[in-house]
Amino acid sequence: MVRGIYTAAMGMLVDQAIVDNASNNLANVDTTGFKRDAQAFRSYLQHEILRIEAVDGRQKRTPLGTLERGVTLDEVRTDHTQGAVEMTEVNTDFAIDGEGFFAIQRPNGDVYYTRNGNAKINAQGLLVNYNNDPFLNDAGETIPFSSDTVVDSQGNIFQGGVIQGRLGLYSFESVRHLQKVGYTLYRTTALSGEPQADMKSVVYQGYQEKATVNAINEMVKLITAQRHFDIAQKVITTEDQLLDAAINKVGTTRS
Repeated sequence: MVRGIYTAAMGMLVDQAIVDNASNNLANVDTTGFKRDAQAFRSYLQHEILRIEAVDGRQKRTPLGTLERGVTLDEVRTDHTQGAVEMTEVNTDFAIDGEGFFAIQRPNGDVYYTRNGNAKINAQGLLVNYNNDPFLNDAGETIPFSSDTVVDSQGNIFQGGVIQGRLGLYSFESVRHLQKVGYTLYRTTALSGEPQADMKSVVYQGYQEKATVNAINEMVKLITAQRHFDIAQKVITTEDQLLDAAINKVGTTRS
């Protein structure tokens, strides 16, 4: 009976993780360049099941398989599937078709990478995101920008018909190992590899990449997890009542 309480409690922890993840995905359904998070689970406290037989005066143990006594959250992964591209006709909006990322410099000088090309022009005439972090070109420098600046499909930046450089576009050896920071920023890890100049991705000026969140699917996950949480809670209550009966009623009767 105590095992049942532990199993149900672990299930409730998993349900809570699902609710938190689905809620975060739903909250960012309209966030430009947001990539939904997906969860992976694994069994916990596996117990081997054996069939024990008497053969020639000895016990023969035959493995039958394993019994899982619980489940736990194993990993949260970001789904880097390409999002739908939507026209905005705003010349400071950019979308990437391909595996590339824009480069963003934070106030501490660290460089992060993002698919969120929703930009603006700050008071210094630089292209920045909505946290006022500047976009970088392929030379690692900030990008002067104006209302008539043109960016072609290869990311080349033109001012008055004269090329001024290229947007910093980068790809990674293992994109799934990038570390998500906040909602749309990523930083490199030892497993992701260092950023490499991306010459294959296509840039669309006046477009945005929408979030890869399916609101209906996330709502279904949310409702299912909440209902499963309620069921597991009832299991714990029932197990507690049975344990109480075993100690206070059955024990008293035997004495």
